[in-house]
Amino acid sequence: MSREGSLDAPTRHPLDWQNKDFHDEGKLFGELERVFDICHGCRRCFSLCNSFPTLFDLIDGSKSMEVDGVARDDYWKVIDECYLCDMCYMTKCPYVPPHPWNAGARRRNDR
Repeated sequence: MSREGSLDAPTRHPLDWQNKDFHDEGKLFGELERVFDICHGCRRCFSLCNSFPTLFDLIDGSKSMEVDGVARDDYWKVIDECYLCDMCYMTKCPYVPPHPWNAGARRRNDR
């Protein structure tokens, strides 16, 4: 049964860093767009660090007001604001594994 969030501890999937696709920038941006779209629809994390308000301002300021309206070059603004504290992953996000959307982790079917 799919559900939003849970009381289960987040699951860490190992990064497949030896896979040739790991360094594929197109796949990176595809995954960023997928996760940014999940974040945009939820917005629970807005107060954790500056990366989330940066993302939401970029989306809200785009013509479509969706992730597809944000220039991929601007994704780096969001990434640069993240200081890898893991607060979003560990405490706020209801869509991290074991949720099927796997926000913050590579999707299993991408491996």
